[in-house]
Amino acid sequence: MAIEDRREAILARLLVVAAGVDVTFEARRNESSLPDTQKYVVLLDGDEHAIGEPPGRRDDNDPPPQIVEMTPEVQFRLAGKAKDVGAALNLLRINLITAVLKDPTLLSHTVKQRGIRYAGSATATERGRSMEGGIGVAFTFAYLLRPGKEVA
Repeated sequence: MAIEDRREAILARLLVVAAGVDVTFEARRNESSLPDTQKYVVLLDGDEHAIGEPPGRRDDNDPPPQIVEMTPEVQFRLAGKAKDVGAALNLLRINLITAVLKDPTLLSHTVKQRGIRYAGSATATERGRSMEGGIGVAFTFAYLLRPGKEVA
């Protein structure tokens, strides 16, 4: 028997969803140093913190469940003509937001199957041989952490 890890399940699925937004982007996880000549979608696992115990009955033999919020970030990185980079990044952003907030698998891992929020985004651009740009899109996922619970 394995111990259930909803955090990992959410992160693994988020990478799949993000990679599906534009399949021409190479998908990576937790990498910060990438060559500037390709297109990447990078998932950064982000931070998490407990926000409290859910109401209801507890089993005194197990640690109490916790509601946890984690905030991973998906970054799209690309190079292109200066006039095209901003619009391309914004299109990736809105397509990602829509895909994440509507994904039934991601929702199924969250509190009350509604625990996903768009947390914001930030862009960065710079000139090199071409305009290089990136956008980081963050989401907050609320899920139930049940320490010691096993799954088949």
